[in-house]
Amino acid sequence: MALRFSRWHIASIVSAVLFSGLSAVHLIDDFLAEVPREFHLSVDFTLLLSLAYMVALVGLIAAASARRRTGHLGLALAGLLIALAQILKSIPEMMLPGPWRAGPASEWIAISLAVSAFVTMITSYLAWRSMPHGRS
Repeated sequence: MALRFSRWHIASIVSAVLFSGLSAVHLIDDFLAEVPREFHLSVDFTLLLSLAYMVALVGLIAAASARRRTGHLGLALAGLLIALAQILKSIPEMMLPGPWRAGPASEWIAISLAVSAFVTMITSYLAWRSMPHGRS
């Protein structure tokens, strides 16, 4: 008997891949805007954090692609955290008068990242919830 998997699985993977791509571009935008300096982080430490973040995100996509419940749960949590970070930090900064970072391109990336993180959170949670409990 074949196992029935979540109808949300593909949507979760597609949104997570978009989320990871937008994350990489947003990290570059952060570097160009010297955001690490705002948090008193050295370039070396920031590069290490960026690597750890991207490896973790790609690892979660790999786990979810293998239809692991933990991969989907991890993507849901990552989506929640990044969506919150964008809502609490980037969007209020964009609301201030004047251009934000590099202007419309930076704003588009930040908003797209927030949306893709939110969609990844929802679809991954729904995939996790509807998957059989035998595959962690």
